[in-house]
Amino acid sequence: MILPVPHFRRIGLKAVCWVAMVACAGIASVQDQPDDIPEIPETVVPGRPGAFPAEPLESDAVLSATGSATRRRDIGSSVTVIDAQELANRQSVTVGEVLRGTAGLDVVRQGGIGGATSVFMRGANSQQTKVLMDGIPINDPSNPTRGFDFSNLTVANIERIEIVRGPQSVLYGSDAIGGVINIVTKRGQGPLTLRASAQGGSFGTHQEMLHASGGDDRKYYSITGSFLGSDGISTASAANGNTEQDAYKNGTVGGRFGWTPAPELNVDYVFRWTDARTDVDDFSFALGVPVDNLIRKNLAKQFFQRVQLQSLAVDELVEQKVGFSLTDYHRRDTAPGPFEPATFLGQTRVVDYQANLQLTQTNLFTAGAMYLQEEAASNLDPQAAQNDAAVYLHDQIQVWDRWTTTIGVRWDHYNRAGPAQTYRFASNYQLDEIGTTFHGSLGTGFRAPALAENLFAFGNPDLRPEKSKGWDVGVSKSFLDGVVTLDATYFRNDIIDLIVFDFDTFALSNVGLVRTSGVELTGDLQLTPTTLLRGNYTHTDAINRLTDQQLFRRPRDKGSVELQQRLFNDRASIGIMALLVGPRLDTGFQRLDRYGLVNLTGRYQWTDQLELFARLDNVFNERYAEVRGYGVPGVNGYAGVNWVW
Repeated sequence: MILPVPHFRRIGLKAVCWVAMVACAGIASVQDQPDDIPEIPETVVPGRPGAFPAEPLESDAVLSATGSATRRRDIGSSVTVIDAQELANRQSVTVGEVLRGTAGLDVVRQGGIGGATSVFMRGANSQQTKVLMDGIPINDPSNPTRGFDFSNLTVANIERIEIVRGPQSVLYGSDAIGGVINIVTKRGQGPLTLRASAQGGSFGTHQEMLHASGGDDRKYYSITGSFLGSDGISTASAANGNTEQDAYKNGTVGGRFGWTPAPELNVDYVFRWTDARTDVDDFSFALGVPVDNLIRKNLAKQFFQRVQLQSLAVDELVEQKVGFSLTDYHRRDTAPGPFEPATFLGQTRVVDYQANLQLTQTNLFTAGAMYLQEEAASNLDPQAAQNDAAVYLHDQIQVWDRWTTTIGVRWDHYNRAGPAQTYRFASNYQLDEIGTTFHGSLGTGFRAPALAENLFAFGNPDLRPEKSKGWDVGVSKSFLDGVVTLDATYFRNDIIDLIVFDFDTFALSNVGLVRTSGVELTGDLQLTPTTLLRGNYTHTDAINRLTDQQLFRRPRDKGSVELQQRLFNDRASIGIMALLVGPRLDTGFQRLDRYGLVNLTGRYQWTDQLELFARLDNVFNERYAEVRGYGVPGVNGYAGVNWVW
């Protein structure tokens, strides 16, 4: 439904009113508490720079930006970390929902839970975002563009999510044009702990989860099993007369196991298996929108695993890691249309090596190599394969404990698409005397053609890799001894040789040109020791330079504001999040109007073992569209319990 501008403003006003009321309640509830705002202690990463996962990451460290655990204050790249506490506060059941409201990201889902979910980073195409899980590249090789669909990725066994914006191909190779999303799973420690969780709510939705973890100096383990089910909503919009509910089921088992036979040696194994079933609808080309299909389903099985050996030498000044990763997809459409494939098989295998050399106390040098092979097939296309061999060098230098610079280069060679060379430079300079940090980066990225693009039927075997050059510059400012923190970043990314359908040749060709640019603003305000207000705003111009049109499904303006209030000596908390999304174009150059959503969450620690939680999404029952013709849920609520032994 198209919403008039005044309605959007009312939604925004309501959101502000809710935030203001909770803020006032929070301030009143802490009048008897000390006025000092607790400060997070500075984390210094010791001489074991990339010890994770042999050792847990420090709370203020980031792994993805440099390939080694690095203090967040020393990173020149634009980074967002969603930690375990934020995951718990948001109560989302899928990673796609967790990512909503993050600066620089646009999350688009087709229909209800289980619907195809794409993430656009800084305006780049969704297939130009690299997705990793504990170092496993999990982009789907059987996908037409090797993109990653977030629809079946639940939060089970996930500890944190790191988002690094801008081209990151030096460390991560193909697909990292818009940036990288790295998902880190839980690592057990301490005595055996059992956790059980159950929740239920609207649309017949329910989720059950069981988790066990533990560990000591010699071993660690963490394993989770979960089941998520929902009667769903109609994938095809009910506004067009569609009434059939499209159900969803998802079973996931994931775990991490480690063994440290000696202080200088660690073996780590991580896996994740998912079996999902999604009811879907047909797309009517005559009407230009989806329509009900009572029998069609998408069946998906995913298996990700990695084994890694890590060793330390020369008083821990030399770290070496060698690993093997396997990504396996099996997808089936139970009722495809004419000439559409019914089954898809895809597999990616990667062998990688990395050496981190602590040359001096302030200079960490990294050298690495990787060999990748990916295969894909469908019932209409025979198996196709391609491989990539790569080497890279990366140096991280710190001067005066206030200026950190990283520089890296990489050489890739795909046996089908040919070579790709990339570089990246990032720098961070801190003026602690005035609470100001300047940061910026310059780098290149690439995306090799997917197997379906160059080797399946109607593909073009002469396609070259897509290439990009991107840069950003920003400043962070802290006020009132850390009570207020603001950051402003300008970014630009120019993409050439984009693979698109060329109507002159009626084939896929490297003829696309895209420019994305914009501004990301983020801010945190610690109103009281127990009240945190945070927000962000992103302006993005994602332009097809051949037509001067805004790219589809990427709004120019988007923002969110979130308030978290802790109560009763941290035994309870409530949260409000408002998401505002501006107008954008959809396929066929149809305009989708702006919309605003308000979500509420709450939890209460009833006993040391029992926690109650609840959430209410789309509080004001906003009617909107993420994708033209696809349904979205109205107001919906859920409640559940967490039990710890």
